Amino acid sequence: MAKAHLDTASRDADKPRWFGPDARWFWPSVVACLVLQAALAVDCARSWTPTHDEFWHLPIGLRMWTSGKFDDDVINPPLVRMWAAIPLAFGGALPGDAGAKPDVGDIGDAFWAANSDVRFWFLCGRLMIIPLATLTGLILALWGRAWYGERAAFLSVLLFSCCPTVIANAAIVTHDLPLAAAWIATLFALVRFAERPSGRQALLFGAVLGVAQLTKLSALVLGPVCVVVWFVLRWRIVRDEASTATVLARQWLAAMAVALLVINASYLFRGTGTALKDVPFASGRMVTVQRALTVVGWCPVPLPRDYIAAFDRLALDLERKHPVYLDGEWRDRPFARYYAAALSYKLPLSALVLILVATATLAWPRPNTLDRRRAVCLLIAAAILPVLASGSANQIGVRYVLPTLPLLHLFAGQAARWLSDSRRRVVWLIVWAATLTAPLALRFHPHHLAYFNVLAGGPARGGWHLVDSNIDWGQDLHALKAFMDERQLHEIGLAYFGTVVPARIGINATPLPSRFPQPGWYAVSVNFVHGRPHAIRDQNGDRTQVGIGEFGYFRFFEPVARIGYSIDVYHLTDRDIARYSHALRQLNQPTTPR
Repeated sequence: MAKAHLDTASRDADKPRWFGPDARWFWPSVVACLVLQAALAVDCARSWTPTHDEFWHLPIGLRMWTSGKFDDDVINPPLVRMWAAIPLAFGGALPGDAGAKPDVGDIGDAFWAANSDVRFWFLCGRLMIIPLATLTGLILALWGRAWYGERAAFLSVLLFSCCPTVIANAAIVTHDLPLAAAWIATLFALVRFAERPSGRQALLFGAVLGVAQLTKLSALVLGPVCVVVWFVLRWRIVRDEASTATVLARQWLAAMAVALLVINASYLFRGTGTALKDVPFASGRMVTVQRALTVVGWCPVPLPRDYIAAFDRLALDLERKHPVYLDGEWRDRPFARYYAAALSYKLPLSALVLILVATATLAWPRPNTLDRRRAVCLLIAAAILPVLASGSANQIGVRYVLPTLPLLHLFAGQAARWLSDSRRRVVWLIVWAATLTAPLALRFHPHHLAYFNVLAGGPARGGWHLVDSNIDWGQDLHALKAFMDERQLHEIGLAYFGTVVPARIGINATPLPSRFPQPGWYAVSVNFVHGRPHAIRDQNGDRTQVGIGEFGYFRFFEPVARIGYSIDVYHLTDRDIARYSHALRQLNQPTTPR
């Protein structure tokens, strides 16, 4: 009986009956969720220090507007940076003089030195990213409503709007949230193209796919994913007479042509058509490919030269060893479970529960064939990035698989079919409880970047599981300055994981003692507390390399304050040092600094 009831609910999901037959609550509710999300992101954008990579992303975008060149940092396509830098380009911000062949850090320093109101310009750039999150939420509403009905669509939007990781990435100028927005937009355009094939839908899909390629290089896998999703959706669907194999092939060719046109146009067709043998590759992988294709080396590449160079630079970065951290363990090779663990820690508990319920719903009661195909499409599109990234040594943040999150939210929305079925009391209560408690994930505002769910111990315990951009990306340096002013601390020992020079915001910082503690006041980025090797910028902007575990002794002590969960503040006394020395003696460890 319950099975029949749920099947009927699935077929009639576009006619919800919560508040009347017309469901007038739907769009006001969706808008309210997205407005709340945007407001929280704006508050983060206003208060956070420019994050690690953001320090140069925005100035590079401004330089692209002023110089017309795209080669300052070819590893990322120009679209996102130029989009974020529009207010700066037309508002009078100065790029500064970074020299003839600057490093990305030099570009950030030059921008900071040339403008007195740097935080205002970063806020302007960040405000250009937030609407992309809103756009993603609207697409989820449209997509979820078309596939599963208004209840499911609203639940998906609610989960998306209350996701701290989404809010955090919407509040900073990086490529991750724009990639997620483009990923969802491309798949939604593909779904419309697959369900109602036409030349117009094909051209629209191709244009959106081309734009997606300009957000981040990870979007390259979208092409193969779209092909797979297309065939899964089209399987056994009754086709119109005009939709012959020949017509569909032409539509796909037109879509790919439009995508290529969009990519080349964004680079102003610079270097398009360069012969493969004339491309100066530096990475071993790309050189191997070039040599393997020697026979066709004369063949022109239908892509801009800088776009091809981006893949060479990415391959070069992936060839370098990178220390990876998970659950207290450092490795020089990737963890196969890294992104599965990261998602289980960073997704709110309500989202995890509803994803499990939606998965169980696909198995029992048995859904119709169309529901099953749609679920397969969502899971393929959601899993591809985590699966590929799990073999990469560049495991430094859940942001690398950010497009997975809105797809999981869309998938979880299917759990809403249980909201109208009180016969399965346990499942009904679970779904309602998860839905009503979803906003609790926002309780750590504005510290959304450092969010960890209750299963991971919350943000205070997050560093024991993950580091880097998962928790500490340099966002709380200004909050540290406010803490020092409140405590009237005129000087502090500082190990800051970020690219902003502390002296430029009025912090008088001194180096930390290496490997062994000394009495004093110290502010230590969570990354360094848990052993992250990196460079620290001193008062003059010079960089000093920190070895792995160099400041790990701070894990022995309890911080007197946590600044945004990304910087721990310690006040060590002679008694604390004696206690630490005694603990080392108990472990037969040396008690003097090396």
